[in-house]
Amino acid sequence: MALKILFTSDFHASEELKEAAIKEANNGDYDLFINLGDFMDMEFAEDLMAKIDIPAIGCTGNRDMFFDNEFLDDESVPVYNFLDADIDGGEYKVILIGGDFPENVKNEVREVLEDYEGDSSKVIIGSHYPPHRLNDKIHSGKRIGFKEFREIIMREKPSLWVHGHVHEDFGKDSLMDTTVLNAAADETGKAWSVTIGDDGGVESYEEVQLV
Repeated sequence: MALKILFTSDFHASEELKEAAIKEANNGDYDLFINLGDFMDMEFAEDLMAKIDIPAIGCTGNRDMFFDNEFLDDESVPVYNFLDADIDGGEYKVILIGGDFPENVKNEVREVLEDYEGDSSKVIIGSHYPPHRLNDKIHSGKRIGFKEFREIIMREKPSLWVHGHVHEDFGKDSLMDTTVLNAAADETGKAWSVTIGDDGGVESYEEVQLV
């Protein structure tokens, strides 16, 4: 069965973006909601996730580094610094890498995928920060993506990598067979709708105008 996901990021405590994302996620079209950080406020993050009717998970952003362990360990609020999750009984694997990610993140991802019984075409990775040279160009022209993330793509070959953080470079790219999307909504008010096919791989993706 195909998996349709709504990806959002970088709401920066915008009530307008929050309410629009809730409405979009709850319209009956999606199987999963993922937010990739920069909520800016623990109560904001908690309220967003609580009002999503479908399964919802998220990771922290660089503006969420003050989120305390009690909040991050609260099972009722699905926001994490690092998460691996089985979706649809383990048919799909989702890995989220937040703003405060492990120093040995490449090994962490490798260990997760060594235990995963599926194939890389059904692996979905979300991060707050972008991979190097993939939707990571700031206004000055400098690229600020992480080389470790690019190396993970090249080694693990996930079907999809979605990130936020770089507001001015919302868009799409690819590396090898991995589709890479920037979902930062702060400047564009946009999100991404992505469908992973029955047999794996990105079946389709499209921009969603939230506000």
